[in-house]
Amino acid sequence: MALPATYRRVRVAKLSTQFREAVEIVTQTMPRPGPGEVLVRNRYIGINASDVNYTAGRYNPGTAPPFDIGFEAVGQVVQTGGSDCAGIKEGDAIAVMYDGAFSEYNIVPARRTFKLPRLAAEYVPLLVSGLTAAISLEDLGNLGPEKTVLVTAAAGGTGQFAVQLAKAAGCKVIG
Repeated sequence: MALPATYRRVRVAKLSTQFREAVEIVTQTMPRPGPGEVLVRNRYIGINASDVNYTAGRYNPGTAPPFDIGFEAVGQVVQTGGSDCAGIKEGDAIAVMYDGAFSEYNIVPARRTFKLPRLAAEYVPLLVSGLTAAISLEDLGNLGPEKTVLVTAAAGGTGQFAVQLAKAAGCKVIG
């Protein structure tokens, strides 16, 4: 597959609670992956409240713009940096949680990717929202049968996963 010479990405140009004021679209030269890295063509990205909080400077105080934005993407590997790529190869569908997802292409460490059975948008919510719910319930909440779980934001992305995970574990869910 022939790659374009340049690609576009969204980056934070200034801190602001107004997302459109905070970001800009820049054109960059197409990078090449190094050892243990893959070049991914992002096909689907997740947009979360975390992105707005990040552009407002609420995460990583002291980080000065410009910086990349976007935390989760699903895409296709278009180039690898050699044999040390954790079994990931060109053409693989992958999910990734890595800064800079609001980009047409991304270089990411192969070890930070999740291989998928197919390229599909449905996998995006599993990353930030699904993992947040799972970690919160299982690791911090000691999820188990017959427990009562209160989900205060059951209609949100993470809340929907929390309700489903708690019900699947045999819990009584309020939310």
